[in-house]
Amino acid sequence: MTDNVADKRALGRRQVLGAAAGLGMLGPSAAFAQAGGPWSQTPRSKVDRVNFVVWTYGDIYSRIGKQFEADWGVKVDSTISSFNDHPTKLATMFAAGEKIDVSQSSPFSFPNFVNQGLVEPIDDLPGAAEYIKDFTAFTGQVATIKGKTMGLPYFSAVWVWNYYADMLEKLKIDTPFTTYDEFIEHCVKAKRDGVSRYPVLWVAGVGLEQLPGTWYQMTWNRGGTFFDKQGKHMLGPGSIARETLKWWANTFEKGLDIADPESLKVQFTTSAKAFGAGKNLYRGPNHHYGLNVVNDPAQSPIAGKVKVHSSPGDGRTIGVTHVYFLSSANRNKEWAWKLLQYLGGKTRDGNYTQAVALAKDAMLGSGYTSVMKSDAIRTGWAPWGDVDAILKTWDKAAYIGEVCPSVYEPWHFPWTDQLNIEVQKCLTGQITADQACDNLIKGIADAKRKV
Repeated sequence: MTDNVADKRALGRRQVLGAAAGLGMLGPSAAFAQAGGPWSQTPRSKVDRVNFVVWTYGDIYSRIGKQFEADWGVKVDSTISSFNDHPTKLATMFAAGEKIDVSQSSPFSFPNFVNQGLVEPIDDLPGAAEYIKDFTAFTGQVATIKGKTMGLPYFSAVWVWNYYADMLEKLKIDTPFTTYDEFIEHCVKAKRDGVSRYPVLWVAGVGLEQLPGTWYQMTWNRGGTFFDKQGKHMLGPGSIARETLKWWANTFEKGLDIADPESLKVQFTTSAKAFGAGKNLYRGPNHHYGLNVVNDPAQSPIAGKVKVHSSPGDGRTIGVTHVYFLSSANRNKEWAWKLLQYLGGKTRDGNYTQAVALAKDAMLGSGYTSVMKSDAIRTGWAPWGDVDAILKTWDKAAYIGEVCPSVYEPWHFPWTDQLNIEVQKCLTGQITADQACDNLIKGIADAKRKV
């Protein structure tokens, strides 16, 4: 899904102008249908149509659109772009004065969309308080901006490791690594024994979450951050982020040479497909839902043999939530709110229909606590991985914005563009980790001047 995260900075008005899984899936929790809530009440006003502007993902939008039309007798129009094209398409429509009832955003674009006036707060809308009360920690951090709730959750994900169990057994290694030193030992053994030419497949393809996310996650797991609470960078000599990059680059160097060169090309889903070839021992850290590819018999020769694994030490990791939001360019606020709930909340029957379907069909996590604790997750994820292990990792995850708070700043986008370039140059041996970090420190000031 977020393989398309080469997300360009969101362009606002001024920038442009210059199925349902079923009631039984939910289990005994607050996710049970509550048909008598605000979501089931007919708006007082009337409209002949509503619309949403989203990025493509399977048939989820045609399905939910048909359900909305059947429930309310109101036609749903849609504008669907690729993930990469979505921010520009949305902003272009907004700048042209087109009606947009509901749209969606990655957590990286969302603060910009809010600052540029594309997003309507939802706190005072009927039923919003109940949704907010049910938010997971990730969702609350993403959806709340300047004290106002600006959206409802699309999906959530956490970073995990994967390992190929048959290869580990062939190496006569009882358990996956528990320290980074042990990780290197396992990979060196796999290479030395001729079991794997490149034992580790990293997620190091260019993007906002991919290559940066790998560096963020390992830095956080080792006890570091990229910026402190006052916004000062934590990339200087001796910093955990810098030392982590040195360690990471060493896996690509000729001394070790254990990192698959494909790592520099792959993102989340493409790395899962590549790992399915059975040539690597470890993959990660990456989004948990890649297991629905690598353990799918239709897509992977090693399906069922890939296991989830937590990070070393205390297991701390990172996570994200993507959101839907009510557009300030809506044609009718009551009906736009109704449509927003179909995408990111409850349908007329009181079910979290979209969240449950995504858990069942795509192994995506929910932004709602009740759904995460329901049978929708346990039953939906079971075909692809160890649900208890994933949920245990989930409980140890912090929002990516805690690790790299610059995601809230407009200069994060140009700076991330530079980060991708500098780190890939480092991983390919063109520059050292010290040079990469020094360049990124200078780049912070440069990025701030560009926005």
